[in-house]
Amino acid sequence: MEYIKQIKQFSAFSQLFSDNRNNHDTVRIDNIIFKIHSQYTVSILLVGTLFLTIKHFGDPIECLTSNNQDISAKMLQHWCWLEGSFSVVDSNGKAAMGHNVAYPGVKTLDEGSGDKKRLHKYYQWVYFVLIIQTILFYVPKYLWKVKEANRLQSMITHLKSKNIREWNVNEARKITQDVVDSLSISNDYFFFCFFCEFIYYIHLVAQMYFVNILLSGQFLRLGLEWLTYNHSDNFADPLIRVFPRLSKCTFHKFGYSGSIEATDSLCFLCLNIVNEKIFVILWFWFAFLFIVTSIVLLYRILHILLPYMRYKDLVSIAPSTDRKSLRMLTSRIGNYFVLYHIARNIKPHFFRDLIENVVNEYYDDKCNVVYNKQAKNVQSLNQMNVMPQNCGLIRSSADQSKQKKGGIKKSFGKSKGFVSVNRDPPSGHSQDSDEWPM
Repeated sequence: MEYIKQIKQFSAFSQLFSDNRNNHDTVRIDNIIFKIHSQYTVSILLVGTLFLTIKHFGDPIECLTSNNQDISAKMLQHWCWLEGSFSVVDSNGKAAMGHNVAYPGVKTLDEGSGDKKRLHKYYQWVYFVLIIQTILFYVPKYLWKVKEANRLQSMITHLKSKNIREWNVNEARKITQDVVDSLSISNDYFFFCFFCEFIYYIHLVAQMYFVNILLSGQFLRLGLEWLTYNHSDNFADPLIRVFPRLSKCTFHKFGYSGSIEATDSLCFLCLNIVNEKIFVILWFWFAFLFIVTSIVLLYRILHILLPYMRYKDLVSIAPSTDRKSLRMLTSRIGNYFVLYHIARNIKPHFFRDLIENVVNEYYDDKCNVVYNKQAKNVQSLNQMNVMPQNCGLIRSSADQSKQKKGGIKKSFGKSKGFVSVNRDPPSGHSQDSDEWPM
């Protein structure tokens, strides 16, 4: 029952980092770097954390000692867990081995012959390190979600539902306007996404560095040494050197005469059988992440430098789309980024009709956005008429002399389209009166 409860707790916790990718209706606006870092890596770390919480392998540490009435076995076990156990290594840093050694690294410490202590305190931190790693691997994905703010995902969801030609005029104009607006700020999306990918790369290198410090400089070579050990006749298991199952612990106390007494104890590090598997898997997984992330970042840099590469990439996933329009739009790296995510989530003919609609209504031949393109075409026809140079009232001394009788003549310029109007003065004023203002 305890195992079932732990599995349920793990499932509930892992849903915080799940993207529900099994749903075919889900719109994806990330790439392989986000997926392997924030989804697969997080799952591996959570599984490792789950195994550390299972008590199937016994207590984290169990210590043996002589029948000393002054020190209880429980107190000695707590001491060795808190202060850390150690192995005896020679001057070259290798665990002591031989016929006079009970276990690699377990022997009498002879400092005169160059023996040294190698402390083992990492097992106190493994659980916390895995939890911190789980959170940190998800941070760049969270930053990208905050930046995107569900705008691209919502827009692509609408585009995915049906063809742009199946919408009514107002809806089609609205969704097309959303696409054009997204293309206008597409460079912000692209460079922030590229920034998050670069953060993943730096974060991965930092994780490998700090795990190497945690394991006393033994992590960077761990995977290669383990492969060499499995394919050779070498009896020095590197996992035992880094994750010993048996180690020593010394407890010092004052005796009855006031002198210091040392009590040696053998300690079984039961969880090291789990720790060694976790860190070997992490070594190979981190190596895989490093290779894939490096390749994707290099591929991204080539996209920035080579517009033709962006064009061919879009043609490969939307072959029926007009090539001239794609070449024009992909001249801008941000446009390629947004259009790529649209094309990979909707049907090719949906994308073809969308691009045709966007280019015809909002873009000129130089890839400049022209809002209300159709309205401007109508306005250009109206501009064939000459607009008035002076929209004010025209009044001169010559006009005043001609407007003594027959009403007052008001003129709004001599431009075409304006009509002169003769008006009678209001009551109380005569036509010959100069008090009636023009």
